[in-house]
Amino acid sequence: MVVLKILVYSGPLQCLSILNDYLSPFFEIRFVQDNPESLSSEFRRCSVFLDASMKVNITSDFIRKAKHLELVVTATTGASHIDGEALQKRNIPLLTLKGQYDFLNQLTPAAEHSWLLLMACARRLRGAINHTMQGHWNRQEFPGVMLRNKSLGIIGMGRIGTWMAQYAQAFEMKVSGYDPYVNNNFPQHVQSADMDELLSTSDFVSVHVNLTKENKGMINAEKIKKMKKGAVFINTSRGDLVDERALLQAIKEGTIAAAGLDVLADEPNIENSELWKYAKQSDNVILTPHIGGYCMEAVDKAVEFSCQRIISFYKGEAR
Repeated sequence: MVVLKILVYSGPLQCLSILNDYLSPFFEIRFVQDNPESLSSEFRRCSVFLDASMKVNITSDFIRKAKHLELVVTATTGASHIDGEALQKRNIPLLTLKGQYDFLNQLTPAAEHSWLLLMACARRLRGAINHTMQGHWNRQEFPGVMLRNKSLGIIGMGRIGTWMAQYAQAFEMKVSGYDPYVNNNFPQHVQSADMDELLSTSDFVSVHVNLTKENKGMINAEKIKKMKKGAVFINTSRGDLVDERALLQAIKEGTIAAAGLDVLADEPNIENSELWKYAKQSDNVILTPHIGGYCMEAVDKAVEFSCQRIISFYKGEAR
């Protein structure tokens, strides 16, 4: 009898059928709930871990106890929830979607959600909805900001930043971008700018940067103070890119008019987040639970692509 390697999967249950279609001939597939208690016992037995939830931190302790672990795959571009150094010490590959441009260019949900947050802040949508649901009807309390001829500053001109620039062009906005890695390849309608210039001149600032050790806290108190008075701040990348205390202070002072955030530094345990506490009482901060890329069509595609990469890995093909 052939003993199959164990593959542990954490993510949407509906994607399990995709795993069965692609991987059941090669692996014993075990689905686990996306919490540390459920994952812990199964993780230590697996050869492959496929993550499509990002809800559980895969710590060095997890990795140390997983004696049979050969491969970790995440159906996301970011992997800040996985201890990459611990994997490297054991020469265990970590496959993410980062750099898989041909595949990623098909996916637009994160950019679409970023634009939704931008428009919701511009039109004070959260406050207007709450106002109406309470039985009121006074539009004068919610004057919006017209997007045409306003300036959008995009920090990070990769895939999502480029989509944002396209959306802004459709709204006839002026667009500037900051990205030291691709500053010679901006779309024609995007003006290259340094960080300080972008922050001081943009009516809207949107962050689209992969989190690394080097750029953690890159939007610090000093940078936030340089933002144009009355600007709107959007972050759908990672909470740790931003000094959240400084951001909150700028919002309270009115330097920043509104913020649309799909990420927080302490997520998913947000009970101690000062931004979350403030948003419970104030409509000028819109928070969503890291759902930017979470459209099931896109998740299905990402899981399917990840399954194909697992097969390629074990066949010794390029991955």
